Amino acid sequence: MKKNKLLGFVSGSICLALALPSIGSAKTPPATAEAFAAAPSISKVSISADGNRIAFGYTTATGETQVRVLDLPSKKTVGVSVGDKKLRGLYFEDGGDILITASDTIRGFGPKSEIFRTFSFDFETANIRNLLATGGMVREYNSGVRLHSLLPDAPNRVIMSAYDVNNSDLISLNLYEVATNGVQVVTKALGNSNTVDWITDRSGSPLARVDHDPERMTTKLFLLGENKQYWEALRVDKTPSSGISLMGLSRQGRIIFAKPFESEFGELFSMDPKTGATTTFLRADGTELESVFRDPWSDVVIGVSIGGLEPMDQMISPDFQAAQATLEATFPDKIVSITDTTQDRKKIVARIETPSTPPEYVMLNVDGPKLTRLGEAYPGLKNVPMGRLQATTYKARDGVEIPVYVTLSPGDQDIKNAPTIIFPHGGPESRDEPRFDYWSQFMATRGYVVIQPQFRGSTGFGKAHALAGRRQWGKRMQDDVSDAVAWAVKEGLSDPKKVCIVGASYGGYAALAGATLTPDLYRCVVSVAGVADLPKMIEQEKATAGTARAANVNYWSDHIGADDRAAMEAASPRRLADQVRAPILLMHGRDDTVVRFEQSTIMANALKAAGKPYKFVELKGEDHWLSRTETRQQMLTELEAFLREHLGPGVN
Repeated sequence: MKKNKLLGFVSGSICLALALPSIGSAKTPPATAEAFAAAPSISKVSISADGNRIAFGYTTATGETQVRVLDLPSKKTVGVSVGDKKLRGLYFEDGGDILITASDTIRGFGPKSEIFRTFSFDFETANIRNLLATGGMVREYNSGVRLHSLLPDAPNRVIMSAYDVNNSDLISLNLYEVATNGVQVVTKALGNSNTVDWITDRSGSPLARVDHDPERMTTKLFLLGENKQYWEALRVDKTPSSGISLMGLSRQGRIIFAKPFESEFGELFSMDPKTGATTTFLRADGTELESVFRDPWSDVVIGVSIGGLEPMDQMISPDFQAAQATLEATFPDKIVSITDTTQDRKKIVARIETPSTPPEYVMLNVDGPKLTRLGEAYPGLKNVPMGRLQATTYKARDGVEIPVYVTLSPGDQDIKNAPTIIFPHGGPESRDEPRFDYWSQFMATRGYVVIQPQFRGSTGFGKAHALAGRRQWGKRMQDDVSDAVAWAVKEGLSDPKKVCIVGASYGGYAALAGATLTPDLYRCVVSVAGVADLPKMIEQEKATAGTARAANVNYWSDHIGADDRAAMEAASPRRLADQVRAPILLMHGRDDTVVRFEQSTIMANALKAAGKPYKFVELKGEDHWLSRTETRQQMLTELEAFLREHLGPGVN
């Protein structure tokens, strides 16, 4: 393999299924932390407009991340090394160039930030260009870079947004038409200091702009009139963060949007881009509408993701309904997720998985031959016995039904009075899904029962369920987590003397809150990137934003309840360190830009001052999402050793 400069070029040949290593079918013992921590061998699979090329993220045997492009007719492959950058997105544009979005963690004038850049890569020449790099430092070092349209009628040109100065010399989110040769950049529209989103038509002309005023907490949608002036078509008040989400277009070219602060289960609206006349496009009833799928070439909404205990994708475009049905018939009892398509919709890329089967990628050819297997995301985990996931509910202390996922250790034996790990998710306005999850499976394959409560505050189960977590840090949300322990013990599933709590981000906070607010409940505690001091978190959000009135600050202040400092302090684990009885493992990425590394530092200092048992592990160079293989392996290795020491061996 030979390498080029910048990101590094590699060339060679590759055959279907992408030359990923194969694993024998013999029975395999539980996989190591190294195997579970490995970056996906294949990820972010994208297909070209004509279907002749496939691009994908690829991890080499040495752990290097590359982007590889396979020419299907010739079987030739070329690629680039991402180097120290983190691969975040991969797309083809109509002319055939590959667009690579990657991020770096850098320190500017304030706290560390995650900065995104988009590069174009030419398959024929191997030329690599940094897009939007011609406008100076503001445009190049940017957290707002986003690809808006692939411009299917204009090869080698795309529409992107990025923060830069506007006509008033204010930093704003502006819209640009960018040539993928990296040289030509045409300003399509200038935003203002409150602009948060744009949407364009098929030709790249702006249709609408969304502004959010964090001081007045108002969100407005502006349409572009015939006089080339923007006029206010919609206003939503009392929105601490943006109250209008642009989702895509209808087949008729109408604007599809959502108002996330309204409707119990979610609703999509359709707006005439000329008159502003609005009708309901789709309304969810009884199960939350979580997200939408868009045709990448036209931005037309083609399907939706529906939440609940067993979430599902529902296509609304006949082409994709047929493709989904074919794939589900081909892979019964598996989760099918359409991820990309050609411009004529004749070839469809999909991810196939189950909670106990790692993902693989396939390509469906509507005209035949029908199916091509592209590769497995985690070939090192093939044929490794995995845990069995069950979805159910339990009653909280006030009688409310709480959804929960339980992963049992591999095998068909009955599990009774087993060592158990309570594993609350991050967010907290997020959720777990019954898909393959390397972390929960890693713990389950060690013989532990893994319980993931969808406590009040979680999304996916209706607005009321999510809002019930507001201002409930250390209170109702924590009670729901504690009640999962009581339920598991009552069911005979868990040994009450052998329960640990493990979590990351908000889940890390829940773990520390469990250690301090219910000190007799858990035998050990693991917090990865957890929040330890709520007032300090609000201060850090203000410092990052540079103002006390920003959307992020508004959101967290409202969610936590920043107007009640006494309540925040009472729910802050670092201020309750003297209550701790269980040993605590703290782990945190040094480059975390979401929950600052200092949160774990101050918790460690508080535990040390109180004379409590703890271990603090710094994950060097790691971000909030555990993006790096080396530190992800370090985290799992430390976790396994800590659980074995304090919880004992599992049931395997």
